[in-house]
Amino acid sequence: MKETKPKDVNVLPGDRLAVSEEFLPGRHTYDSAGLIRALAMGSVQKDMKNMEISVKPAVEPEVIKVDDWVTGQVEGAQASSANVHIFFLNGKPTYKDFSGMLSLRGLSGGGRGARRTTPVKLGDVVRCRVFSLLNGIIHLTIDEPDMGVVAALCGNCGRPLSRGTATKAKCVECGNVEERKLARDFGTTPIQP
Repeated sequence: MKETKPKDVNVLPGDRLAVSEEFLPGRHTYDSAGLIRALAMGSVQKDMKNMEISVKPAVEPEVIKVDDWVTGQVEGAQASSANVHIFFLNGKPTYKDFSGMLSLRGLSGGGRGARRTTPVKLGDVVRCRVFSLLNGIIHLTIDEPDMGVVAALCGNCGRPLSRGTATKAKCVECGNVEERKLARDFGTTPIQP
């Protein structure tokens, strides 16, 4: 009979960890005909108090949570929302294919009859806060001063915009002025659109 894997040993999926009379199956394990087996690659963890055996994965999956901040590029913009393809999670590159919905309600300014502004445009690089994960959708907001557009291109000539005022960006090349919801560090971050 094959011997069970001791603590602090790396295991592969399917490796035998214990028999079900010794331990209960914990995280990343399963019971198969009385044998507890590993469900993930990692190290064995034994909880002697609860008589449970589990596997601590070697690589934790990347998951977006509420209150994380993300940086991405606007892939589609409408009056009340924009679709953002996420490239950075809490300042670190993410290689997952995350996409979020940026809520723009209340950011366009004014009421009836007021001139509407565009907080973000297609192609802008934005920093957002995750405020909800309802229905499997990553809901984003740019309501905070540190959040908003961090890099943008001129809609007229395609050159990078620089900060003009708190809400306006100016193109140095052609002089075009565009309104956006700018982050405090707009134009100073090393991220290029």
